[in-house]
Amino acid sequence: MKHRLMAGLGAHALGCVLFVFLSWLGFYLYTQLFGALGSRGVAGGLALLLVFYVYAGTNVLLALLPPGRWKPVLCGLLGAAVLAYLLPQHPLRAIYFSVLSGGLSWLAVRASARLHRFLRS
Repeated sequence: MKHRLMAGLGAHALGCVLFVFLSWLGFYLYTQLFGALGSRGVAGGLALLLVFYVYAGTNVLLALLPPGRWKPVLCGLLGAAVLAYLLPQHPLRAIYFSVLSGGLSWLAVRASARLHRFLRS
């Protein structure tokens, strides 16, 4: 149990760091390719901060849950929730961040399972 929690928390913490880095990289590449962002003000930034908080909270929950069917369901629900939240106002960001949040969460789940097997042996 101790190894599973350590592996889960480590993999999901790395996923949160990668989320921040890939968010920055996505914005950098977008501004290099298409110029300045289309939206102005703080609304877009605050929306993405909320997405990060939900992502981090979901990853803590994923790290603490035992292996089973709920982890892929929770990753899919996270991607769908981010898509539904951002889609009306920011369609391009919605697609990018829903794939990023759901995909990175699933990769962290798989990495924690592999790391747990490595630590157990």
